[in-house]
Amino acid sequence: MKFIRKTTIKQIITSESRNQLKEKFDLKIGQAKKELEQLQFEKKKLIYQKKFSQSKVEKRFVVEENKRQQLIEWYEYQLQQLHDIPDGNEIVEGEVDEVVEVDIGDNWDAISGNRSILIKDGKIIDIN
Repeated sequence: MKFIRKTTIKQIITSESRNQLKEKFDLKIGQAKKELEQLQFEKKKLIYQKKFSQSKVEKRFVVEENKRQQLIEWYEYQLQQLHDIPDGNEIVEGEVDEVVEVDIGDNWDAISGNRSILIKDGKIIDIN
């Protein structure tokens, strides 16, 4: 029988991984800012067309604009935290789904326990 379990991905911070994460966060910030600008453009366009009342247009867009703004703030916070973390420390990068095969007689505690993959400079250095 097979089932899916979550496996944590951890990364050891080095100067190389720090630069890669910084680029990733900068890209995400730029993307969220573009989406925010696009939303603001679409909002102005709808208001200008006067097909809908200004208050309805504002209400419709405020939620999405807030989501993008919070995303920008989150990635800026992540960048600050990345700057403060010393080299050699581990950070949790995320989770992946792992397919696990079980058979009768397997040790359930060993199979169902927490698993993690440790990465350093883009290479897996440990799986436990």
